[in-house]
Amino acid sequence: MGENTEELAKRDVIFRIGKLWREYRCKLWNEFYDPLLSKNDLIKNIPDCVSMDQWALFVEYHLKPSTMDLCNRNKEIRKKQSIPHTGGAMALSRRRDNLKIETSRNIGRAEMWKITHKRKNDTYVNEEAMEIGVNLFLPPLNYISPNDPVGLIFGKEHPGQVRGLSHGACPTLAFKQSTTRLNGMNFASCSATSKNTDEKFLMMENELTTLKNQMQTLVAYIASRDDVPDHFAAMVAGLVHTLVNEVPDVGSGAPSPIGIRRSSDTEKTS
Repeated sequence: MGENTEELAKRDVIFRIGKLWREYRCKLWNEFYDPLLSKNDLIKNIPDCVSMDQWALFVEYHLKPSTMDLCNRNKEIRKKQSIPHTGGAMALSRRRDNLKIETSRNIGRAEMWKITHKRKNDTYVNEEAMEIGVNLFLPPLNYISPNDPVGLIFGKEHPGQVRGLSHGACPTLAFKQSTTRLNGMNFASCSATSKNTDEKFLMMENELTTLKNQMQTLVAYIASRDDVPDHFAAMVAGLVHTLVNEVPDVGSGAPSPIGIRRSSDTEKTS
């Protein structure tokens, strides 16, 4: 267990060092690069904190055709982003886990979306993100559901992708759906909407019980009659058979199929 913790800490330190090194190189190049200067002039413009040979290699790398093509391609990709974000290279699932440890509470999709679309000065990356962020400010934000603010604003999720939960997240597992079967019908419930689903399910059970009681009363009344037509008696006998199978209670009051007297039987006995 100690080795695993040490390896995770080492990997995290290496990741942070690499991130700081990339940011430093970008800052250095943006400060000292001038498109009007030639390659030799750029090499002569050496920063105070960098040696001559390292700066020459650095300029050589940035002016290579392959490096410039890669920079232009990344620039075009950034232009195609409908809504830019500040999430960086860290996966959303990992960022959510870190925030959960820091805040000691669950971080929902809506809150995660707002965090990854704000700058360090707490401003949104653009007006569209600000408009969406204002609409997402609907409590509570700490639950994950297809009916949470993110689901209401952006619509249904695609298979294998759940917004705010990184790539590869399956909607079925992310929303923890459970299915209950009742007379051949499926009722899917979500952890965030389980209360409403339970209330609807209880109401349906009560309605079903009321209908069964009314049916038993009706069948008992018909069974007490002597002038029941043959086709109607056969239909009622089928209903009685169904009630007996669904509610196998001897004291339930459901009459026996034999107890239903048809009009023809009455005529024969008379």
